[in-house]
Amino acid sequence: MLFAYKALDGAGFTQRGELEAQTEGDALRALYERGYTPVELSEKSARPGLETKGRQSIRQSDVVALIRELATLLGSGVGMSEALATLREATTHAGIRQTLSVMIAAVHAGDEFSVALNKTGLELPEYVGALARAGEATGDLGGALARCAEQLEFEERMQGQAREALIYPAILILTGIGAILFIFSFVVPRFAGILRGRMDNLPWISEWVIRSGLFVSGHWPLLLVGTAAAVALAVLVLRRPGTRARIVAGLARFPVFSAWLASTELTRWVSTLAVLVQSRVPILLAIELSAGAVRLENNAARLRSVGDDVRLGKRLSAALEERRLLEGSSLTMVKVGEHSGELGGMLGHVAAYAVERHRQLQRRVVALIEPISILVIGLVLAIIMVGVVLAMASLTEIKL
Repeated sequence: MLFAYKALDGAGFTQRGELEAQTEGDALRALYERGYTPVELSEKSARPGLETKGRQSIRQSDVVALIRELATLLGSGVGMSEALATLREATTHAGIRQTLSVMIAAVHAGDEFSVALNKTGLELPEYVGALARAGEATGDLGGALARCAEQLEFEERMQGQAREALIYPAILILTGIGAILFIFSFVVPRFAGILRGRMDNLPWISEWVIRSGLFVSGHWPLLLVGTAAAVALAVLVLRRPGTRARIVAGLARFPVFSAWLASTELTRWVSTLAVLVQSRVPILLAIELSAGAVRLENNAARLRSVGDDVRLGKRLSAALEERRLLEGSSLTMVKVGEHSGELGGMLGHVAAYAVERHRQLQRRVVALIEPISILVIGLVLAIIMVGVVLAMASLTEIKL
């Protein structure tokens, strides 16, 4: 909120101005901290560029950049209030300015950074708050935020790589569907005119192709509207986290995607666990937060079971081995980390190995999707052409 104030400074002179705070009480505290005695205080409408719309337009990349810049300033010895004020003055993003204003008001009111971050309402993973609290407890908030930014960048990079990997197969499939619809809409109906009155004597495959082409040609506006409505409905449904989780769980049952999704899940929770342990977050909380980073409920339940075993005194490596979450060299590195006291560093090596393995599996899955797509599209086109050819051949048949 934006407040206009009239106050007396320490010398008794009248001061007027504006300040941003969440509540009127926060605004009063901010004035007293400046050494002012409030005389009048009234809420004003938000200035241009600080509307709620700006808040809603904040992307993940904007948040990552904000945390990275804040970590750099804090690591350079700049105080929290000064760092936040510097970033607010430097940014031109309306939503980021409003977020920083809320954080500044909270910090001036005496809140810790983790509390101020929570008051912004930004949609952040739970481990971000845990890392901030760990940094405050250890006195290394800048380092904790730097590791937080690295993890957020890593997750954003993984999502970007997955989207980029699926762009070519998606274009290939859409092009094939477009070619099929073009043939059904414009090519097949021309042959239907030639075969008028002979439909009952055609082979079944030819009859199916011709009638499908006539239906598409005669109802293309309805089909176009239905397709647009289906796409819009799919977008709305996919925005729900529960729906996305069910789709991922369904894809995990297919051999083509199961290994890829398992690798994705492993990379997510291992990298999150490594960052949390390196930031000195308690191991039980770190395991719980890493379980929240995965999408498959089965894997999340297994990770929570690992936390229960560790709570009962079992070693992390033994619990992971029993739940078959890690194996081979990755499990060995965790055991070495436990014995040497460098668990966070070893988990980082495990995460790096998991990332490389995930990239290899991703390339294999994409390489497999492309020929399968070409094969399916080619098969449909072949059926259409066979149906048309058989229909034309029926015109030349001579019955004795």
